[in-house]
Amino acid sequence: MQLYQKPKRRPFINITSLIDVLFLLLTFFLVTTSFIEQSALKVELPSMENADRVQQPKRFVLDVAPDGGMLYDGKPVERAALGVRLQAASDEINASGGLVLRADRDLPHGEVIGVLDMIRGAGIRRFVIATATSGPG
Repeated sequence: MQLYQKPKRRPFINITSLIDVLFLLLTFFLVTTSFIEQSALKVELPSMENADRVQQPKRFVLDVAPDGGMLYDGKPVERAALGVRLQAASDEINASGGLVLRADRDLPHGEVIGVLDMIRGAGIRRFVIATATSGPG
């Protein structure tokens, strides 16, 4: 007497729902990730149509926000201490690619002149003022 015996099947795990969850998590993290900005200060540069693109080796960057906040080479600096820091690094700045002044376009003109005066007073001869290009190219 032979009893009915079910055919043996290999165990199978359906991973379709796991893949769905994986893609959902991936999408969630891509959407919620904060992307790294170039600078910690939000600076909107004025535009210039006939600007030349300058590429030099190492440049020091001074960001000035409309509220007066400053970043020197990515680190916050107070206006009172800026002159001392620039003077201490003036030889290195002049020997390298120079200093890039990134002043916000909404910064009052007098503030920009004050910062330029501090740069010149520190003995820095090589500096440029950054602008955003508005034309093609």
